[in-house]
Amino acid sequence: MPTSPVDEGGLPGLLGWRLAQARVAAAEVFDAQVAVPLKLKPAELSMLELLRANPGIAPARLARALAVSRPQATQLLDRLEQRGLARRRPSGTDGRGFEVHATAEGQRCARDAVARLQAAEQAVLAPLSGAERAMLLELLAKLATKAR
Repeated sequence: MPTSPVDEGGLPGLLGWRLAQARVAAAEVFDAQVAVPLKLKPAELSMLELLRANPGIAPARLARALAVSRPQATQLLDRLEQRGLARRRPSGTDGRGFEVHATAEGQRCARDAVARLQAAEQAVLAPLSGAERAMLLELLAKLATKAR
């Protein structure tokens, strides 16, 4: 029996509604490409990729980049260290501080995860032209930067 579409009322005009709908598709891709095969959560991959791209970053700077508290960043880092994907070392410039690095395995894992996601996201983005894809990413980056 055919059903008529549900009237979404004012929801389609809300940013949060549209982002939540897009997030469902992105989460499916992430789960299939990263969460299940590589056993990484989104925040763990984000941290790992930041470590790969910023060797020796200070934990406080890492927390700010991820927009999480220092204790949350410490918990994420602890999980990555337990898996051998990251390591902390005493800072070479601050006797009390630490610097954080992705291990060789962590770098490989981050590169693999990002490549898997980039390839799989092409299907999600297929309805958009190249210019629309670039504009979407640019606008989302602008909103994310404004929110920080």
